[in-house]
Amino acid sequence: MPGPLKHINSYVIRDGDDTLLIDTGLPIEDDAVVLKEFIEKSGYPDYVLITHYHPDHIGQARLFKKSRILLNQEELQFITDVIEGVHEREMKDYLLRNGFPENFLQRIFSQRAFFKELLADIEFEGVKDGDKIVIGGNEAEVIWTPGHTVGHSCVKYGENLFCGDHILPNVTPNVSLHAPYDDPLGRYLDSLDKIEKLEINTIYPAHGEPFTNVKERIEEIKQHHFHRLQEIIDILKKKGRASAFEIAMNISWYRKWDELSNFDKQLAMGETMAHIKYLLYRDKIKEINEGTSITYTL
Repeated sequence: MPGPLKHINSYVIRDGDDTLLIDTGLPIEDDAVVLKEFIEKSGYPDYVLITHYHPDHIGQARLFKKSRILLNQEELQFITDVIEGVHEREMKDYLLRNGFPENFLQRIFSQRAFFKELLADIEFEGVKDGDKIVIGGNEAEVIWTPGHTVGHSCVKYGENLFCGDHILPNVTPNVSLHAPYDDPLGRYLDSLDKIEKLEINTIYPAHGEPFTNVKERIEEIKQHHFHRLQEIIDILKKKGRASAFEIAMNISWYRKWDELSNFDKQLAMGETMAHIKYLLYRDKIKEINEGTSITYTL
């Protein structure tokens, strides 16, 4: 796949005559060729579970109309709302008041037509936390892990976890604000705790190689977010008062703000808002809402 992650892993669980495919790749020809070859050799899987709605996971779902295509019911409602533009005006207004330039937001709010075309005529079955998928004589369990997206889900099969983008071996998954009153980082950290309590030997991520240092990696990701939260507090100590956009520009990203691509700035903006909301809901910072503008202070 294009971009720094280079690839997307799709996984097949086969037991007896039953087959489950997890994630379908990007809506590009290279991914379509690989999956068509899989269908020709193995037939259509009984089930296709999409871990979340991002294009590199749901992008080839239309190839599997002869399979039962499963998507978390929260995710299904969210993507329906995106296509219908349910929260678009409210979210755009909220981000504008947080200091983000209007021309910068255009990319974010241009997804409706893309997803409407991508997902046209695909019939999804909603699944929820704890649902079981019978594969041969065994069960694969759906584990709801919100944070990266509203309805992100993993699949537990024995002591193996097929985790989509929830826990990645080399990078931290993006956690962005999807609605003005959401707490995605809080949800994400709770989801990490949820996985940490399970008996998991090996994690099979959507990007990168499988790994076994599960608890260690979870702790590394938690520490990353705690460091980012402290960095925002330190920025406000220095500035006294700042908009979310000003905070985003002063965070230590992997490159300086001006050197980030527009796409990376979009991710950084979402991450900043998620961390601000986490601090705000736990009374670590204060919001100053002046109608047309919102700023933050300690």
